[in-house]
Amino acid sequence: MMTAATMTNEHVLSVDDRKQAVGRYANYRIGKLQYAYTVQASSVARAHLALLRRGIDDGRVRWMNVGFDLYEDWPQDTLGNPALDNDPNIVTETRAIAVALQMYALHQQSKSQGMAWMPDHKGTGNSADAEQGARSERFRYSFGHVCRMIDTDQDGSKATPVLRRLQIMEDAPDFDGIRHQLYSLIRMMRNQDVKLDYQAFAQDLYLLQLPGRRASVFHRWARQYYAVHKTAETKEGEKAKRTAEVQQHGQ
Repeated sequence: MMTAATMTNEHVLSVDDRKQAVGRYANYRIGKLQYAYTVQASSVARAHLALLRRGIDDGRVRWMNVGFDLYEDWPQDTLGNPALDNDPNIVTETRAIAVALQMYALHQQSKSQGMAWMPDHKGTGNSADAEQGARSERFRYSFGHVCRMIDTDQDGSKATPVLRRLQIMEDAPDFDGIRHQLYSLIRMMRNQDVKLDYQAFAQDLYLLQLPGRRASVFHRWARQYYAVHKTAETKEGEKAKRTAEVQQHGQ
């Protein structure tokens, strides 16, 4: 009988299924670390985060340092057995999750509050309203939107340090080039106490390694970055218009 693991090893899972599995597992591992570090004040969690940060500044993944947090509860039913060499997807998946863990370790360093956004599963109102609210909240912590949040000097007419890094990332020849710029952006998020949705971020890290999916990630980041800016401009314009109308009626 074909099991879920067998199906995975025979590459039955689609790219989107694998992407979802990568995101869920990365979020699960980060959630455990975050709870242990911020709530339990665990010295073990602190040590694990320190190990994860090693090598991040020079763009390396030190596999013997990240191995425990990466493989302890690896979801073999969806992503297969990482100890086997017969699944070429394992390399891409493990790298996406390892980099997500490293970036989180940098993001969380010396912070008392959790820097990984975790969704609140308590729904309110009818299911449609709750679902819409969950989507809106998740969008707030998406990578593109968070980059816009930390880009305090952006007025739509100039290339700021944040925007320049995003542009360099899109032109980078490989994943290592992208990862180098991500390090700087995550550090900016940390400095401004801005949280990030690491489940979606890990999914993006996975897709960025696939030639046929890379462009879609940058397209989505651009929508998240620029659409927010345009919306803010529109609201500001409407506010100015209402103020002018009130002043005119008052004369």
